[in-house]
Amino acid sequence: MKTQNQGKPANIESSSVLYCLVRRASAAGDAAQFLRVTKQGQPTFPPTKFRPGEDLYAAIVRPMEEDLGLAPESYFPEEELPVIPNSGQSPRYEGLTKQWDLYPVVVSLTQEAKARLESSPADGGSDRRFLKPTWWSLDEVLARAQEPNVLAIAAHLRETRKDLLAPPPEQPSMDALACSWAARHRGGVRFVADADVRRIIGAGSQAFNLRVADPYLAYQKQGLGFTWSFFTPKDPQDVHVHGMPAVEIYGILEGRLQLWYKPMEQRGVRAWRCRTLSARDWAEVEPLHCHFAFWLDPEGLGTVIKAAGSGELAGVGRIGVKGKTRCEDCNVKCHCLRPRDMAQLVDEYAKPYEQRDYARIAALAQSAELRTRT
Repeated sequence: MKTQNQGKPANIESSSVLYCLVRRASAAGDAAQFLRVTKQGQPTFPPTKFRPGEDLYAAIVRPMEEDLGLAPESYFPEEELPVIPNSGQSPRYEGLTKQWDLYPVVVSLTQEAKARLESSPADGGSDRRFLKPTWWSLDEVLARAQEPNVLAIAAHLRETRKDLLAPPPEQPSMDALACSWAARHRGGVRFVADADVRRIIGAGSQAFNLRVADPYLAYQKQGLGFTWSFFTPKDPQDVHVHGMPAVEIYGILEGRLQLWYKPMEQRGVRAWRCRTLSARDWAEVEPLHCHFAFWLDPEGLGTVIKAAGSGELAGVGRIGVKGKTRCEDCNVKCHCLRPRDMAQLVDEYAKPYEQRDYARIAALAQSAELRTRT
């Protein structure tokens, strides 16, 4: 995009340029190396100019697919860094002064994309369509690059983002995967395939919340009175009750889930009941019913829909009246005790996912279901 910068001399051109910061671990494994390509005779981070009305996901196709030959859905924008204004003489066009707005974006790769770049021959190979990728440390960028924009970005990283000089994560993040999925489903109808759900939720340790009362992540939609999410055993659970008119529906897609429940006003440990759900089973929980749902196995996949009777639904999101109350916040907590089996399950499930004893969880769950039915 070329414009005449307001407040700038009329002969200075201005461009908004996307630069992709792709990293890998150094041979020693203690620092990051940055992908660089050669464009118009100069080493640079993979760049492209933004076009009018173009968003990040449309622009990034040019450097990542057209220049480097990567497949769609093998690279993912992770973080957009603050704009870096820069101006000066271009080494490619002597005597021409330019004003740039630089937009560095941290980009992660799948293992397949990394292998594609690593296997690119030093001379570009027989396929000359794609740029030759090489890897430099930040010190090498600062010492060897001549492009003023590249030097400005490198200096900015050195001064303000030392965390990006460390080796990058092995896989794209859950947020990056989900945002990429959302960018491909922008219309009034969104499809989420089983493979998408498993890929996204498998990259993180939290629920994949597609709709919430107040969207707080870029891929989420407004709840409009209900929320919708997918969850796995990695997502922590708690004992809670919906204080506002809200129905919660559990659907089990894979694995086994045990649901504990009782009306909020009922007291005594024998008021609690439990039921184990398997794949293709569903359960709905009425308002003012205390409940706790947990997985019996380390692998599982379920979906949760929460619908409010009126107003926004709190609990997931940030808008509206508080609708989800945990035991420690409950007004009648001193009069409501948990059965011994349930208390042990809650304690075990409160541990980090990697530390839970799922053999013990399954045994406790089986014993509890027999006990509550007799």
